[in-house]
Amino acid sequence: MSDISSNKTVLVTGGSRGIGKAISLELAAKGYDIIFTFNSDRKEAERATAEISAIGANSEPIQVDLTSRSQIEAFTGKLLERGIRLFALVNNAGIYQGTTLDEIKDEDWEKIIGLNLSAPFYLARNLNKTIVDGGSIVNISSVYGFRADPWAHGYQASKAALIHLTRGLAKELAPRIRVNAIAPGYVRTDMNREGWENESFSSKIKKATPMKRWGEPEDIGRAVAFLLNPENTFITGHTLVVDGGIGL
Repeated sequence: MSDISSNKTVLVTGGSRGIGKAISLELAAKGYDIIFTFNSDRKEAERATAEISAIGANSEPIQVDLTSRSQIEAFTGKLLERGIRLFALVNNAGIYQGTTLDEIKDEDWEKIIGLNLSAPFYLARNLNKTIVDGGSIVNISSVYGFRADPWAHGYQASKAALIHLTRGLAKELAPRIRVNAIAPGYVRTDMNREGWENESFSSKIKKATPMKRWGEPEDIGRAVAFLLNPENTFITGHTLVVDGGIGL
C-alpha cells in the first residue's frame, strides 16, 4: 500500500466497479487519496487500484462483506487502530433486487436492508470521529428513494430510509461534518446491464428522461466531488438528484 495522507483520504465503499469506481477515479483526479472496499473480485479491485495509481493518487483496496456486522466491526476497528484520518466517507455499496412482495425471501430482504441502509449507518457511527473537521459523509441513494414501483420493495425502502438517515446525521454531526446524499437515476452500470442492453427498455428510459440519455457513472462521480468541495460548506442534509430529469 502507498502512504495514505492524514487529511485528504476518502473511503469509498464498493469502489472497484461501476459508480463506486467512477467516484474513486474522479476524487483521485481531484487530489484525494482513496481507500475503497470491495466484496469478492480481487482482480477487479487490482485494476481499479492501477487506474487510481495512474492518475497519481495513493489507494488501498480492502476486502470486506458489508452485509456482515462482524466484518464491518473488524474493518472499522482496524482503521481506528491505524489512526486513519478521513476527509470523507462515501457510502456507495448497494444492491438491487426487483422481486415482488410474494417473491422476496427473508434472507434477500435482510441482505438488501443490511447493505443499503445498515452498513452506511454502522460506518457513519464507527468512523465519524475519524473524519477531519470540515469533512463530509455522502450517501448514494436513488430516485427510488422518492418514487415507487410495485416491486423492488427492499431497494426502494432502503434508499428512502437512507435519505432520511442523511438528514438526521446532518443535524447531529453539524457543524463539524457535512452529510449529504445523491439520488442517481438510471445509470449504465454492470448492476443494471440487462436493462440498458435491452434495446426496448433502454429506449423507453431515454424517452422518459428529459436529457434523452442514460446516466453514466462519471455523472455521479462529478456530483460527489461537488458535494465534497470545501467551497460548498453551506450544503448539508441535502439530497442531490442526478437523474437527467426522469423524476420530474
